[in-house]
Amino acid sequence: MPQIPMEQIEQARSVDLLSYLQTHEPHSIRKSGAGEYCLVEHDSLKISNGRFNWFSRGFGGYSALDFLVKVRGLGFPDAVFHLTDGRSYTPQKPPPKAVKAKPPKTFSLPNANVNNDKAIAYLRGRGIDSGIIRRCIEGGLLYEAAKSHNCVFVGFDSDKAKFACERGTTDSYKKDIYGSDKRFSFVLPPKNPNSRNLAVTEAPVDVLSHATIHKLNGDKWDGYRLSLGGVSSLALISFLEQHPEITSVQLCLDGDTAGKNATDRIIKEMLSEQRFYHLKISVIPPSNGNKDYNDTLQTIIKLNKENNIENRHSKAVSSI
Repeated sequence: MPQIPMEQIEQARSVDLLSYLQTHEPHSIRKSGAGEYCLVEHDSLKISNGRFNWFSRGFGGYSALDFLVKVRGLGFPDAVFHLTDGRSYTPQKPPPKAVKAKPPKTFSLPNANVNNDKAIAYLRGRGIDSGIIRRCIEGGLLYEAAKSHNCVFVGFDSDKAKFACERGTTDSYKKDIYGSDKRFSFVLPPKNPNSRNLAVTEAPVDVLSHATIHKLNGDKWDGYRLSLGGVSSLALISFLEQHPEITSVQLCLDGDTAGKNATDRIIKEMLSEQRFYHLKISVIPPSNGNKDYNDTLQTIIKLNKENNIENRHSKAVSSI
């Protein structure tokens, strides 16, 4: 790399990002709020107050120089020269050989087994209500893979499957299906199609556990239940964009450090976007120090069994 004068680097750093984009890439940005812009191709990248934040990727920057290097992928010398005198830096070494572009990932659901017996048995063993399992199977949201006999949880864009993940029925295997679009993660819809409520968990099993807990408690809460497929907010943002009617969001992420940090980050992301100002956001972590909602469900089931045994014993003693 040639020596670049510090004065030239400072000159490049002083170039305002919004001014640069309005001059060189006017069609790549659109206004998204008061004093705020976003990229047309990545609307989770926000530009305001002289800096940018790419919320779905978890990083940002303070200048056009940062943007060109971090987002557009320019080398640092190229970016500096481009911003200061308009020319591009040509490396002294010969350019690397062109690498053949990889074909785009093709998404395809695993073949379904002739029955769902092992998937049902696994989920029942985790305490999931049989009626909720049946509703998922009948809605095409859940089935058993033919080859692996894993649970397959499916996410849709309208009526087209765009996402799926597998969960082992005999081991701890977890993996998204090749080519899955994380924006369209697993969602258990409400019974009332006019519901404006949304509960968010990290995994599909926690979605089903959340629904089972409310059913066991006789709770009338009804709403969409979304799995993030981890701790990224990508699926949440995509869901809210598709469902502008949502007014209430419950964050029900895991109670461990990763879940708590993700909850804090997601709240900050929501509060930083004007389009989400109308949302009532509440945090409802797993109760009693449990790691996730399935742990909470199994704790409830265990306590209910113990109470039933104690009640039967009391009745037997009183009848003697």
